[in-house]
Amino acid sequence: MGNSRKLSSALLVLGVSVWIGCTNPKEIIKFEPGNISTNAVEYSCTFSSDGTEIYFTRSEQAWGSGDMKSGIYHAENKNGKWSTPKLASFSRTHDDSDPHLTKDGNTIFFISNRPGTDQSSSADIWKVTRNEKGRWGKPSVLPYPINSEKTEYSPRTDGEGNLYFASDRPGGYGQGDLYMSKFRNGAFQPPENLGNTLNSAFGEWNLEVNDKGNLIIFEASQRETNVSPYGDLYISFKKDSVWTQPQNMVELNTSGSDLYPYLTKDGKHLYYTSSDSLKGKSTYIYVIKFRKLSWKYRQQSKTLKD
Repeated sequence: MGNSRKLSSALLVLGVSVWIGCTNPKEIIKFEPGNISTNAVEYSCTFSSDGTEIYFTRSEQAWGSGDMKSGIYHAENKNGKWSTPKLASFSRTHDDSDPHLTKDGNTIFFISNRPGTDQSSSADIWKVTRNEKGRWGKPSVLPYPINSEKTEYSPRTDGEGNLYFASDRPGGYGQGDLYMSKFRNGAFQPPENLGNTLNSAFGEWNLEVNDKGNLIIFEASQRETNVSPYGDLYISFKKDSVWTQPQNMVELNTSGSDLYPYLTKDGKHLYYTSSDSLKGKSTYIYVIKFRKLSWKYRQQSKTLKD
């Protein structure tokens, strides 16, 4: 018990040094300017549970350019200082993006256009696992029907190992929809569309889900309630197994693209990506304290029956 208490205290102190920067619930901070958020294009971050590792996507091409090639980068926090990011060992040749580090820190799901499946020539969900020495192995592509002949986006897992992602595969409600594949008996089941409360006739794309699987934040494009037609962040809560109507997170959204949400495992902070304006040619990673923001939207949340 004593050792556990000491470990918890150490992680708490470490957490303060890692997440330092936000001083009030409405303050939005650019994360690690000049090191992780630079003049290049950085987006879609994921952290280890203790906050000492970050994986994120970086590209040297302009944001929104059709030929934008990205790679997954890694940095470590030691004594309250982030190291210079380096390309992850598994991401050196192909167009890789949108990493998601699982809770145990041993698996990364990510999106890649590398060859590896007969079912698809588009960007698919891949995974890579870390061995007992901490080294990443060889990535493998997830099988059909998780992946499709179309493009998949933004793989995320909840505390039970269920996989959430977006896809523009046929049969959805709009240009892109949100899906979930249950993890049962050591395998992912055929994906289920998350329904037309979350999905619309327009586009729902990258997302984040909390550990309990009862809170989801996602990017949606072209909705009437959007600040920007290119993509705003929305939030929804699950009440009695039903998702509430998505709410636009107006504190975060700009005239540009606001997307790629990431919740810290303790639920205290929300990271996300923004191009800041409609004409923005770069993107940065931002962080904001989340608990009061979450409380506000939870109090306002309604299901279609309310």
